[in-house]
Amino acid sequence: MQDELNDLHQQVLATFGQPVSITQDNYSFETTGIISRELAATGFNDNVLQPVTVISLDRTLSVKRGCLIESGGQRWVIDRPLKDDGHLIVWNLHEDRS
Repeated sequence: MQDELNDLHQQVLATFGQPVSITQDNYSFETTGIISRELAATGFNDNVLQPVTVISLDRTLSVKRGCLIESGGQRWVIDRPLKDDGHLIVWNLHEDRS
């Protein structure tokens, strides 16, 4: 039952987004983003999948590699853009180890 509730929680967050704080160059602002875990192909033949954490943000936000993302007590650092559909950009995230 716990797995089903966790899945439902993730679906709600993916639909409506969640509040996130973005910090870059000592400037911080609040926005809404969609944080999720996806499977991404790694390796030369794309036959090995690995889970990655990603965030979808409005394309008009000026974020770049190295920006700090905070949400729900967790912290990540933006690595690189993965997808851009013209409205949202999906960014790859790494856990902040500092």
